[in-house]
Amino acid sequence: MMSEVIRQETIVFLLSVLHGACLTLAYDLLRALRRAFAHGTAAVSAEDFLFWLAAGFLTFCLAFFYTDGVIRGYVAVGIGIGAVLYHFLFSERVVWLLSRLFLSLKWTFRMILRFLSLPLKKTCRFWQKTIEIVEKNGYNTFMKKIRGNCYGQKEKETEQR
Repeated sequence: MMSEVIRQETIVFLLSVLHGACLTLAYDLLRALRRAFAHGTAAVSAEDFLFWLAAGFLTFCLAFFYTDGVIRGYVAVGIGIGAVLYHFLFSERVVWLLSRLFLSLKWTFRMILRFLSLPLKKTCRFWQKTIEIVEKNGYNTFMKKIRGNCYGQKEKETEQR
């Protein structure tokens, strides 16, 4: 039979393997988002910084809660093994699947927005044409009348007096 200490350390090792795989899965989520949506250098840098900040915090929590804050070599090895195993076994398929999912969601939202914006586009076109007609035909005449009433009438009234 295994002693309780060895059993606990085995559980912590397996948790660290799972932790490494989960961290790699989270980064694959970022990779898929980058494939589906265009990212600039600043956005990629900010995403990477936030990812590694969160990864460091979660790794600290794993070490703090399960090893009482003592740094254990097998925890680091377990995280590395989990990350490598996940990367070679699942990573490309997951990134491909997630990027396809994000692209389909992007396309769906784009179609929904096009459908919902159609009445707004028709209203804008109507008012644009109306404004063009008024500017072309009526606006100049209207402005001449206003200018004539404001300036021309007052000048004629003062000349007549």
